[in-house]
Amino acid sequence: MQINVGRPKDLEKRRQILNAAKSLFLKCGYHGSSMNQIAQEAGVTKLTVYNHFQDKANLFVCAIAATCEELISARPLNLHADSDFHKEFVHACELAMNIINLPEAIKLELLLLELAAEQNPLAQMFYEASHLRMNAVWENFFQQAIDLGFIQSEDLRTLNLLIASLLCGMRHQEVLLGMRAVPTAAEKQQIIQYSIDIFMLKYQKKP
Repeated sequence: MQINVGRPKDLEKRRQILNAAKSLFLKCGYHGSSMNQIAQEAGVTKLTVYNHFQDKANLFVCAIAATCEELISARPLNLHADSDFHKEFVHACELAMNIINLPEAIKLELLLLELAAEQNPLAQMFYEASHLRMNAVWENFFQQAIDLGFIQSEDLRTLNLLIASLLCGMRHQEVLLGMRAVPTAAEKQQIIQYSIDIFMLKYQKKP
């Protein structure tokens, strides 16, 4: 039986590089971060970085995808026939609002806008790793709610767009622009309750 003794060390180096890349990309942006800086931050050689990630663009996508996955996968959204749907819906909204208002998430949003403004193809990869990943979480949640009879059947994208608009809207654009502070815990609960009330007026399952 062949034993690959180098693998644990390789995985640890990869983790170090990803952590360093996440930190620098958030702090300095895509263009402000170099492979040399990332290697120094990770405590490895530049060649080691290239051995794990063929170029900066690939490292960027991997680092952003890892960051988004950590944020999104922390609390899975699973419904059951005996679930308290309102409570679970509140939980789902809290998860979404906590993610989008994290300092790291706000920096990621601004980084995405920077890349999009220069028509950088990385913007699409970034969008798929962050926004589309969160969309998939919401769509899975709503599909479960429909299957279990908690809400009326509707196109999942329509449901997703509605809840995102209710939770964020112009308010979040003002946060991104630095014109408004991140909502307090009490304000988040107010926003969530209002959003759910409006949503359920439209989609609550009729008896």
